[in-house]
Amino acid sequence: MSFLTLTHINKSFNDMPAVEDFNLSAEQGEFVSFLGPSGCGKTTTLRMIAGFELPTSGNISIAGQDLTYVPPNKRNIGMVFQSYALFPNMTVAENIGYGMRVSGKPKAEIAVRVQEMLSLIHLENFSARYPYQLSGGQQQRVALVRALAIRPQVLLLDEPLSALDAKIRVELRQEIRRIQQQLGITTIYVTHDQEEALSLSDRVVVMSQGRMEQVGTPAEIYTYPETEFVAKFVGQINLLPVDVVNPPEGLVKIGQQSVRTSRAVQHADGHSMRLAIRPEELNPGHLEGANNLTGTVDAITYLGSIVRIRIDVEGHLLSMDLFNERKLQKPNVGDQFKLNFDADACWLL
Repeated sequence: MSFLTLTHINKSFNDMPAVEDFNLSAEQGEFVSFLGPSGCGKTTTLRMIAGFELPTSGNISIAGQDLTYVPPNKRNIGMVFQSYALFPNMTVAENIGYGMRVSGKPKAEIAVRVQEMLSLIHLENFSARYPYQLSGGQQQRVALVRALAIRPQVLLLDEPLSALDAKIRVELRQEIRRIQQQLGITTIYVTHDQEEALSLSDRVVVMSQGRMEQVGTPAEIYTYPETEFVAKFVGQINLLPVDVVNPPEGLVKIGQQSVRTSRAVQHADGHSMRLAIRPEELNPGHLEGANNLTGTVDAITYLGSIVRIRIDVEGHLLSMDLFNERKLQKPNVGDQFKLNFDADACWLL
């Protein structure tokens, strides 16, 4: 049975739609990310779950209780903000225990819970420090356990790592996932970072212009994108214009070169479509039985562990990613280049 349910949620500001027909059922203990560009409605949806915004229409329920118009302070929800929002005049321990003090919990209970939370984030010796005496990563950990200290039914995180440097972000997202799984708390995470969403989530909701583009596991979202927006927004993608030449056989053409897809095409000969393929699915050289293309090397980009080779195929640019092995033989710009890929590796949009 679903634990957190959003049913036909709509939100407009001055008759301008911000969220349209949003539907989600999250299980207890599930980690769901809202992924999309700025202005797509993900934070607005999060704020409606928290009660900071009221939906124009639709319903929000947690554990079977309708909370659509319940004030934020009456919802058992913890929220972590992008800006940390720690009280500068309070110590770490006082910040963590703030929610419990407001709700009138006994001092002894608060003290025990604060120590539990400090232990959870491995900051037992930092209880007497003030926020300005902490690093950004430490401040975010404190903000996280402050939200968890009240034992919320649902945890909401609004781009909590965006202000941190890349290395700390990776460390902290692993910490967030560890804590979330350890506590088994239903979590909604807002981010525009596809890597965060894919690495953290049980399911991902990809949003664009206030609408849900696709909902699925990270593997489903990345491997089987249902729309061109999802294919382009999540990961690197090659999108090549092709013409259908044999629908039953799934055969299309890029200029004068043929490509076979893994399934029949539901369009007539001559219909124009887009062939989608990830850069890592391409391989150098020609291979018997695979799709083979020939082009000219247009550019080579060094990306650390990856070398991205851009090939001009019939006037269309195609990127191929290769692991940067020490013995990797890289071509030169202007060289003729052959590549191959399986029929299962590409799909039509």
